Amino acid sequence: MDVEKAPRLRKWAGRFAGSLARGAETALLRFPVAALCVVAITVLGNLSIADIDIPDPQNLVWLIAALYGAAAASIAATLVGETRGAGRPTQRLAALVAAVIAGAAVYFCGRADNHLPALTSALTLAIPLAPYVGRGGPLRFWTFTLWSAVGAALAFLSVLLFMLGLSAILEMIRFLFEMGLSSTAYEHIYATAFALVGPLFAMGRLPREFDERVGTGEDRLIGGVRLLIDWVATPLALATAVILHLYAAKIALTATMPKNEIGWIVTFDALLVLSLRIAAEPFLRNGALPARLFGRLWAIMLLVPLALASLGIFMRISSEGVSIERYYVALAILAAFLVVAVQLIPKLAGDIRVMAAIPLVLLGLSAFGPWGASGLTGRSQVARIVEEFGARVPGTESIAVRPAAGRSQAAQARLRSRLYELAGADRLGDLVPYLDPEVGDRLDMALNSEPERAIAVVTDALGADVSAWTHARPRGFAAFKPGEVDLAGYDRAALHRIATPNEADAADEADGMAFRLDGGALVATLGETSDRFDLGDAIKTLPPELFSAVARQVTPPALDLRAEDGRHLRLSIRRLAQSDEGDINFLEFDAFYRSAEWR
Repeated sequence: MDVEKAPRLRKWAGRFAGSLARGAETALLRFPVAALCVVAITVLGNLSIADIDIPDPQNLVWLIAALYGAAAASIAATLVGETRGAGRPTQRLAALVAAVIAGAAVYFCGRADNHLPALTSALTLAIPLAPYVGRGGPLRFWTFTLWSAVGAALAFLSVLLFMLGLSAILEMIRFLFEMGLSSTAYEHIYATAFALVGPLFAMGRLPREFDERVGTGEDRLIGGVRLLIDWVATPLALATAVILHLYAAKIALTATMPKNEIGWIVTFDALLVLSLRIAAEPFLRNGALPARLFGRLWAIMLLVPLALASLGIFMRISSEGVSIERYYVALAILAAFLVVAVQLIPKLAGDIRVMAAIPLVLLGLSAFGPWGASGLTGRSQVARIVEEFGARVPGTESIAVRPAAGRSQAAQARLRSRLYELAGADRLGDLVPYLDPEVGDRLDMALNSEPERAIAVVTDALGADVSAWTHARPRGFAAFKPGEVDLAGYDRAALHRIATPNEADAADEADGMAFRLDGGALVATLGETSDRFDLGDAIKTLPPELFSAVARQVTPPALDLRAEDGRHLRLSIRRLAQSDEGDINFLEFDAFYRSAEWR
């Protein structure tokens, strides 16, 4: 039996390999610019697995995303050229220009949380739409989109199944013969399969025929889609509409405001309805009763939920300002309203290309300019920070945002929340004109050299740090200015240590000497040996002005401690917090000790 199966397996593997080769060849010949981008992504991914990040770990993700966006744009440009009958040289040039523009837009035009997903999603979804802008018809667009999606899904499913089978074979060899590939080799194989083979195969499956129309009764796949739409999707959409209208009636009768999450609920409902309206295009006239009912009512049943969501998002933005999330809820509401409004124009009513184009255009525009998510969030949150926390600089007309004594925890939390909204929108730099020059310079430096530290710099400078050490102290200090420590007599260092009264924190300490606080004492443990060092009296010797100094202008003070058993410690203290009673409840420091004393 095994002998009979072996030729079949080889035959199946040969057909699969041949199919992959033909798909890759088609992609290379038809979409050479996109294929080169895919190859570059694969090379970068494999280099990263080998711990070689080009240009660096911080920018690698954006470079890969830029190459992906370039590939998507070049495919769309090629398809447009094919539908217009352009020659091969013209198609190649258009694809190259589109790739350069899209890649540069992704890589250079912003690093906000929304930038990458907004642009790459818009470029990807524009691929099936691009050939039908200004030509063809809704049914041709629907058919092309269906077979493009099916081809891409089959391509990646085929690669997945092949890789699972290959992994099983390799693991069998490892188990039976005690030899096999390393985990890194597996990573290279999977990265190559899904970054190179899958995309090339998917590009090779894109239809070449642009004028094909669906035959609703001729294909089993089409029949399955029709069944799903008639008896599953449209009944669910109608039921959801009934529920949302009942909730709107409740709001009207009880005169209450909609709940905070209503924006997201309506957004997902609107996306479901619009997606279903596009997917159901060939089946609405002659479909089952739920489909026909949905075809007549889909625009009307969006109006009340959209009005409800508009009220909810208006209230949230009025009270808390624009954020990335609120922006996209409002954008989805606007897109749905525009799609519904277009139905009033006879020439455009019912055209699923327009229904698909409106959200895609808005999604792409959201990544750029003063109207984009990042720009609006930056202006909104900076204005609210300046209004609530800014103060006029004496003798000038300028306003500065500075730390303020006695600021409530609620105000501190609001400031921190707004700062994080700015960080998520990549707009912390917009706050620089309203900061003291020294703080602004440090923020600029962090944004240019260590962007991940920028939020910590500004929260610490403005007193919006709500970390554990901040909550621990009505009195304390921080000292972050670089300095030196005299190590005379000490031969070991325990760096970057944090001590609290919590024993669990000490248990989670790094390897080597661990520390915890016990009242006015510092308990040090190395292996099985522990000792107590009186810390309270040593802290009292520190100059009082240290507790009110600016952290970046103070070098960490050094303290010498001696235990009753004669052991010595030298501490270089970065941060210290004390309770109202004077107990030390947070200590961040470097410790230096003599190894001979702990044997």
